[in-house]
Amino acid sequence: MYRHRFFLRGSIAEVAWLNQQAARGQQLVAIRGLTYQFKSVSTAPQLTAEYLPKTTLQTMAPDFQPVASHIFHVDDLAVAYSQITENQRVVTNDEPYRLAVYRHARDVALNWLNGWVLSVWLFISAVIVLSSQLQATPLLTRLLLIVLAVSAGAMVVGASVAVLAAVRCHREVCRLIRLTGDDRDAWKPTFHIWFKHQTSTPDTERLEALGTWQLTMHNQRGDYYFDLKTLLSEQEIKQTLAKLVAQQDFVVMSWLGLYPL
Repeated sequence: MYRHRFFLRGSIAEVAWLNQQAARGQQLVAIRGLTYQFKSVSTAPQLTAEYLPKTTLQTMAPDFQPVASHIFHVDDLAVAYSQITENQRVVTNDEPYRLAVYRHARDVALNWLNGWVLSVWLFISAVIVLSSQLQATPLLTRLLLIVLAVSAGAMVVGASVAVLAAVRCHREVCRLIRLTGDDRDAWKPTFHIWFKHQTSTPDTERLEALGTWQLTMHNQRGDYYFDLKTLLSEQEIKQTLAKLVAQQDFVVMSWLGLYPL
């Protein structure tokens, strides 16, 4: 039996759906594109999905014999579907690979959002330009309004689907960032740090744990202004700096603040 579904490979939603099919006696055989192939059995095992490098999958496949697999076109990653058994391997380290897949999926969803809105907008513009070249009649006006209404509805529906997919991927990305600590591609608020009364440029290397530092300007009075990209709060930054710098020698301004004049 073949069934067609659109899921992010290895996602929680996909695995839940596959296990629902297994509960109905449908055992997964293969996955090709949007097509899932099943066979009817008396008892179908539950499945789990594991993200791993493509080379690892090719090396380990003969040993743990996955039911099915899929190779992504991002960072040579793959996902393997295997049966849950009493001797099931416990996967605890696939979060970095899962994070890369979800980041890519979020980018794809956002690209689809932009592409869909732009395409429909260009279509609407073309229809309006074309209609302006024709002689106005009640029928033409009615058709034009119908086309514009349908196009606007299609834009809203398509954009809503893409936004929903992007939001779901983003939530998973945030969860995986907290687990892995890999926040290299994450947006971070920028705080403004003002060091005063300094005889030389402050050594921010010893403060790398706070985030990413960038010197933006300084003057002859020993004032140094830095941008600090971090996920920490303003209070946490102040508490850490107070251990290394005198309280009167620094000022932390929120990411919405401005440099003092």
